Amino acid sequence: MNDTDAITYEHRYDLQFTKIRDVKSPHRGTEKSAGIDFFIPKFNEQFVGDLKNKNGNIQFEYIGGNTEIPAITLFPQQRILIPSGIHVKIPADFALIGHNKGGVASKKGLDVLANVVDEDYQGEVHINLVNTGRDIAYLSQDDKILQFVLIPVLYAQLHEVPNLQELYPTQTERGAGAFGSTGV
Repeated sequence: MNDTDAITYEHRYDLQFTKIRDVKSPHRGTEKSAGIDFFIPKFNEQFVGDLKNKNGNIQFEYIGGNTEIPAITLFPQQRILIPSGIHVKIPADFALIGHNKGGVASKKGLDVLANVVDEDYQGEVHINLVNTGRDIAYLSQDDKILQFVLIPVLYAQLHEVPNLQELYPTQTERGAGAFGSTGV
């Protein structure tokens, strides 16, 4: 195969953003990282006020000998919605999908909840987490907390059909078999 026969996929998409809080800019850990890392904004008065308005009773604690900057205390099974300080302009036919950071999930027990950012959304991106671990998790300003992946979206047309016989005119081998139906 010569160079004229090769197909290249070098098309790049730009994800524009602006910051409305004092926060680190989103970025990739490496050039080939799929995820775009997002961070917790600085704990200034506006951020802490907005955090409390969205979550109610949020507790802070000074940890590790740091008596200047507190950490958010997130108890087991507690959820939190964190304003990221970032607005994004998502390219047409794409969405940003939030995913766990490996180290954050495995070391702090934090899992991402609802984090789909649609292309027509123009508000501040929020980070939605739950502590699924057994221990208290501490979240500090500037912590890398989750990653978003830019994903193409296929906007299928939705068509209702009147019954299951029209929806499934032929039976598949699996049929309606659900959890564990193909073996464990």
